[in-house]
Amino acid sequence: MAIKHFNHHEAISSAVPAEQGFEAVIAVKARREDAHPTFHKVATERHFDLASEAEEAADAALNRVTEIGDDDELLWDERAV
Repeated sequence: MAIKHFNHHEAISSAVPAEQGFEAVIAVKARREDAHPTFHKVATERHFDLASEAEEAADAALNRVTEIGDDDELLWDERAV
């Protein structure tokens, strides 16, 4: 799990249980008291048998996030690998 801080948001990468294995996700929460987290599935083309694999993919995706949009959407550095 990794945390990345932005001007008005925080983003956390993690693995969550899925029907058959785990999914890689990034949770985004605005820095307001009334804010609720938004969850984004990342690496959706892959199936992860282990939580550690999903978490590694989520961490890599979070490293590519350059900013969080007004509607909690992830903005990416498309050049990053």
